[in-house]
Amino acid sequence: MSSNNPYGGPQAPWPGQGPAGPAPEQSPAPYGYSQQPGPGGHTAGSGYSFGPFAPDQQNPQPAPYGSPPGPYQPGRAQPGPEPRGKGKILIIIGAAALAVILMVVLAVVVATRGTPNANPGSNSDPSQNGARQNTPRPSDAVTAYLQALAAGDAVAALSYAAEPAPTGRLLTNEVLAESREHAALTDIDVPVVEDQSAKSVSATYTIGDSAVSESFDVVKVGDAWKLSRAVKDLDLSFIVDGSVPVKINGVRVTETSVAVLPGSYAFTTGLPYVGYGSKNVVLVKSPYVEADTYRIQSQLTKSGKKAVISATRKSYNNCLDEHSLNPKNCPMNFNSKYKYNKSSISWQETGSDPFQKAKVTFSGTQARIEIALNLKLSGSCTYRGRSGNCSGTLTGTSVAVVKATEKPLDVKWL
Repeated sequence: MSSNNPYGGPQAPWPGQGPAGPAPEQSPAPYGYSQQPGPGGHTAGSGYSFGPFAPDQQNPQPAPYGSPPGPYQPGRAQPGPEPRGKGKILIIIGAAALAVILMVVLAVVVATRGTPNANPGSNSDPSQNGARQNTPRPSDAVTAYLQALAAGDAVAALSYAAEPAPTGRLLTNEVLAESREHAALTDIDVPVVEDQSAKSVSATYTIGDSAVSESFDVVKVGDAWKLSRAVKDLDLSFIVDGSVPVKINGVRVTETSVAVLPGSYAFTTGLPYVGYGSKNVVLVKSPYVEADTYRIQSQLTKSGKKAVISATRKSYNNCLDEHSLNPKNCPMNFNSKYKYNKSSISWQETGSDPFQKAKVTFSGTQARIEIALNLKLSGSCTYRGRSGNCSGTLTGTSVAVVKATEKPLDVKWL
């Protein structure tokens, strides 16, 4: 009789069966693994007979579950080898667990290799990002570039620039998003260009209310087409001097030249009293069209003008209360041959409010306030040994300057 046990031994008896019965005919052990009969002529349960799991051939096997109990004596430890069935179960469990772990690891590796980058544009260095789509035709690069600008994706737009891609603090999605709020890029039309020797591609689009017609220079890089120029440099040398802060779409800049993508750029200072006026927005229509930044000039805001006039008026009124012909840091400067009793000196305004027609200008960081003076001076005085009451008038104009970039506002009379 041949055994159906793949390891060459007979099948272990079912629970409830004893070891009695004739010894079955043993099949030759495959692969050279020998089997030795146990007590009673029965072959031991199947298992590997090598390594640390080899069965103890000198001790009889314990009866399977359900066999008549052996001579158990309570209170005494029963010596004997560990049941073979337990070792076999541990081997099977360990092998199954290892197989599960290997399958999980393999699945993770395969999933990782097959998963694309979910956010290819998150890299802070645009030059490390590949083009977001294939650009096998010259016109594809221009179309993709303009579509990226329209979507507010600065990183994607820069990826279509010829290497190396431009970098700069204004070439970000945040700055471009601010641009889109004021002037969105729409109505993109790029005729298809198949010519693999093309040098330029024409395109039309709209930024805000301005229609743009432009020809983009293109170049082939490997198998993809890209733009020779993707950004425009803004000249800020005439306003960036450190005296008044310069912010473009909310980002502070200190360079005399900055690179920007086509879009709308608002100049601000971040100061309460100084700004760049109502015409502080520069529209960059393309990387090739000159942007008019030369009209951007710092000036007082409406609240700034009110603030400097108010500060100057307060200083002026304090000067009127001074008992002096020439009070310090005041518009009055009166020379007289009479010797006034200082405590009796009084100043009085005789004309209209000079601040109703005050002339206010701004340069650099300072506001200049020019007012008309129409004052009367009176007080007790002496002259050549004689005493009496003296009076005089002071007319003309006076100028005060206020540094409007700092708080509190400091007034100085010239």
